[in-house]
Amino acid sequence: MTAFNSEAVALVKAASEATAVEAADAFSRAFDKKIQLHVGEGSPLDPSTDLGNWSKAGLAILLNVESEAALLMITEESGLLPSWYSSPDPTGESKLATLAQELGMTLLPEEFMAMEFEVKAAADLGSVCLHGILGESPAKMPIQLEGEHGQQEALLVWPLTQPKSALVGAAAPVAEENERQPSAEAPAASKAQSSQPPAGRGRISDFKELPGYCRSLLHIEVPIRVILAEKKMKVHDIVNIGIGSIIQFDKSCEDTLDVEIGRQKIAEGEAVKVGDKFGVRVTNITMPEERYIALKARKRVR
Repeated sequence: MTAFNSEAVALVKAASEATAVEAADAFSRAFDKKIQLHVGEGSPLDPSTDLGNWSKAGLAILLNVESEAALLMITEESGLLPSWYSSPDPTGESKLATLAQELGMTLLPEEFMAMEFEVKAAADLGSVCLHGILGESPAKMPIQLEGEHGQQEALLVWPLTQPKSALVGAAAPVAEENERQPSAEAPAASKAQSSQPPAGRGRISDFKELPGYCRSLLHIEVPIRVILAEKKMKVHDIVNIGIGSIIQFDKSCEDTLDVEIGRQKIAEGEAVKVGDKFGVRVTNITMPEERYIALKARKRVR
């Protein structure tokens, strides 16, 4: 079996070239601009020389492959990243998470398909790579991203043996700049804030703030289904179904697909092709049905 290091250069290059169009579309959707993608030649990585030009602010996309990971680095000065990338709102976070998921299925071969993803703005991309601890015989592959500012280079590096440590302390560029230039009013402001309760008290902004028993629920696996179409048929008609039978549904090919978890519809989406796999791009989140129970009025006893 091919090891996930420089031995896999040919496999990674072949997979990336085969799905270059899908990967480019993923970048275009996430960054809200038209981007074309060209795969460069992969080669062994020399950290002392190859990472010297990557000590810059930018976006780090971590693609976890079991206990190891691949890291895709895109610098801020490339002009490809959207202005909100360092402090995305929920919509931006969703775009970046979807981008990482799609890149894990397009840039890496099937035998090294990423199962977990993490995206974060970093003040020093080179440090992110080194904090992840490069494994034996590391490899690199340049990826040319062509946008409105011309062709810019992103770099895919693997394997990182400590992926959980890679993005720890990777401060976003904007946040780091604010920390280096504290204002004179900072002590007074912090004192005023300490005397008041937090504005968002009671609201969870990060899953890590949840109690342990709640976090454990997030690891439970539940089946997810995508409903292409459905209909009711008479038992007589079902008995007559055989090889070659065609079942016709009252649903257009352009209609959205229903996404269900535990027989509960949670979203709607459209079918997409990701490499040689089938996927669903979520276009609408369905809120759970509200149920009201009428309370009967009590008779007043005098």
